Amino acid sequence: MKPLHNLMVLDFSQFLSGPAAAMRLADLGARVIKIEKTGSGDLGRQLTLSNLRVDGDSTVFHCMNRNKESFAADLKNSKDLDNVKQLIARADVLIENFRPGTLERLGLSPDVLRKLNPRLICARVTGYGKDGPWSRKPGQDLLVQAVSGLGWLNGKQNGKPVPFGLSVVDMFASAHLVQGILALLAKRTETHIGGIVEVSLLETALDLQFEGLTTYLNDGGKLPDRGTHNNAHAYLGAPYGLYETRDGYIALAMGSVAELGNLIECTELVETYGDPALWFEKRDAIKALIQHTIRDNTTEHWLGVLQTGGFWCAPVQNMKEFVDSEGFQVLGMVQELSRPNGARLQTTRCPIRIDGSRLESSKWAPKLGEDSNKILQELQQDKWTPTPVASLPTAHGDSLPLKGKLIIDFTQFLSGPSATLRLADLGATVIKIERAQVGDISRKLYISDVNLDGDSTLFHAANRNKQSVSVDLKNDEELRLVKELIKRADVVVQNFRPGVIERLGLGYEAVKKLNPKIIYGSITGYGGSGPWKNNPGQDLLVQSLAGLPWLNGDDGDPPVPFGLSVVDMLSGAHLLQGLLACVVRRNLTGEGGLVEVSLMESVIDLQFEVLTAFLNDGGQIPRRSSVNNANAYLPAPYGFYRTQDGYIALAMGSVSTIAHLIDCTPLKDYRKETAWFDKRDEIKRILEGHLRTQPTAHWLSILEHHDIWCAEVLDWNVLSQHDAFRSLSMIQTTRRQNGTTVRTTRCPFRINGEILTSEVGAPPLGEYNVKFVKSLTSML
Repeated sequence: MKPLHNLMVLDFSQFLSGPAAAMRLADLGARVIKIEKTGSGDLGRQLTLSNLRVDGDSTVFHCMNRNKESFAADLKNSKDLDNVKQLIARADVLIENFRPGTLERLGLSPDVLRKLNPRLICARVTGYGKDGPWSRKPGQDLLVQAVSGLGWLNGKQNGKPVPFGLSVVDMFASAHLVQGILALLAKRTETHIGGIVEVSLLETALDLQFEGLTTYLNDGGKLPDRGTHNNAHAYLGAPYGLYETRDGYIALAMGSVAELGNLIECTELVETYGDPALWFEKRDAIKALIQHTIRDNTTEHWLGVLQTGGFWCAPVQNMKEFVDSEGFQVLGMVQELSRPNGARLQTTRCPIRIDGSRLESSKWAPKLGEDSNKILQELQQDKWTPTPVASLPTAHGDSLPLKGKLIIDFTQFLSGPSATLRLADLGATVIKIERAQVGDISRKLYISDVNLDGDSTLFHAANRNKQSVSVDLKNDEELRLVKELIKRADVVVQNFRPGVIERLGLGYEAVKKLNPKIIYGSITGYGGSGPWKNNPGQDLLVQSLAGLPWLNGDDGDPPVPFGLSVVDMLSGAHLLQGLLACVVRRNLTGEGGLVEVSLMESVIDLQFEVLTAFLNDGGQIPRRSSVNNANAYLPAPYGFYRTQDGYIALAMGSVSTIAHLIDCTPLKDYRKETAWFDKRDEIKRILEGHLRTQPTAHWLSILEHHDIWCAEVLDWNVLSQHDAFRSLSMIQTTRRQNGTTVRTTRCPFRINGEILTSEVGAPPLGEYNVKFVKSLTSML
């Protein structure tokens, strides 16, 4: 039985962030009813990639609305609204992403919803929050990328801002929304009352940059410094990046420059740049030297040399090479869906495994309103009686959802710690088990060479609000104490390489014998089988194998990596979704569970839009636009454009309308919508030339007035001074017991209108050891 079996979700949302969240709840077992506007439905039905439709709807709509039902309603019609209210009265979760105030004007304010159903979890996605100076702006992925500074992390120093070539903000916002929903569902099993979870795309985009922003906030406000050579992360030193070989490209992750020099037989690397202190400071010179050497031989040659020497590396594959690879095939991430009329669609499955099973579904995305009659019949037959608000308990209603839960965290680096960080944000007690004397390796993984009280900003950002216990798991007595702690825990999380945790006697089956109700989370690089299972599970390497770098930059450019650890963070988010779903199940049934995710399955899910298009369009490799590419599958005008004094982002919109508004005569010839993709390079080139003639403010004053989706491309300095940023209160100050303070970001979502903050800083290694031993000794 899936964890959310018997729960009902009403999905009022459209486009991507809300529907993707509802789909994940469906993956986890919930019944999802999509409430769509009569006649038009979700506007995502018309949002095509490469002009591609399947059975009348866009692949965008198909890939994020599988496993749902569709109920068509006109919410301005009293009869339809009454039917919807009856559904709300029976539902467990309601998801919406209307512009702020819309639901209230329809007569469905929070107070009305609570009266209809006091147990309802209301979940809302906005662009920039429901208040503040940007609350009425269109909440669209590329525009939020533009204002949040994301574009200045990709590409090279002194180059133009480069957008992330996927809807990364939408997808992470959906992940955050699911986390908040599941946390409130877990709490509801104890209190029997609902709640409200809210997330904005801007808060999500800032949380997505929490590594870099923590460095920026504690390093004198220095803007990200993209390297001049092979930039893959503005804050990481050499050799981190992609390098051209004789016949392709190879990705090199973190590692010793001196060791690399010995492996590739470049004595200058060893003799001149052997000091680790130089690997960030002199990274451009080091990367240029590596590139000079690497270009002399093939990718296969260097993989053989480097992998034999234990150096972390991977080939940079395109999408076809990835999908055809054994490593992709063994994961079984593709599922085929069919409609009764015989139409077929290939798309991806949920990246989470529960109790060893893949979460798959055979239900195609619904036709508009195809389930309306069936649902109306159910309403007529149902003899539901509402629970009076006054009779519901209110005890513990204001406490954090996971207060009282104990998490044992064996993870390090970023993917696992980011998941347990969110559990701590939600009120759980997180005890971080670290190796004696060494600790989490990320303590020394410096970004931009910033050291705060002996630890990296990466460690501080991902491990605030936790307690550290340092142990030697090969010592019998220390292992015994850890096992005693596990007996009292609710959740155990680990991200060792496959087989390591079992050899330590702490695999799932062993832990389950200690604590039958345990919820056990595991993150691997590539899953438990296949040709890659023992490869290092590192973000840049997974990006490269999965084809991500071929989605950024312009056609003709080399592959451009995503300049953040997006795969690590998304796999952590997926793990958290599975863990919280199992907490909901355990609170109802007493049953524990096993949750497994891999970086590779998560990066496939990250590309579910474009992979669905690829799988249903003859396997054509994505072709980036040669001018201002922002998504290889979207038409003009989508992209960032240079103006007289900066850059402006243009999202989806009518080329014809824009041509008239900005008085660009050559652009007026492109009237057919199909040409906006087929002729996108021509259109973008014309736009680029025209927009350079005036400053950004001039174009915004024209386009925003006519509701054209656009935004100025900002950096962190400009954004941080804006009232829209300040109104979010996204920055908090944490403090260690010795007084060390660190400015960092907070949890990106709100629960019942409250932001989730904590002043507890990331712990020094072993800070909790004495209390740990004393507390366990007193219990035994």
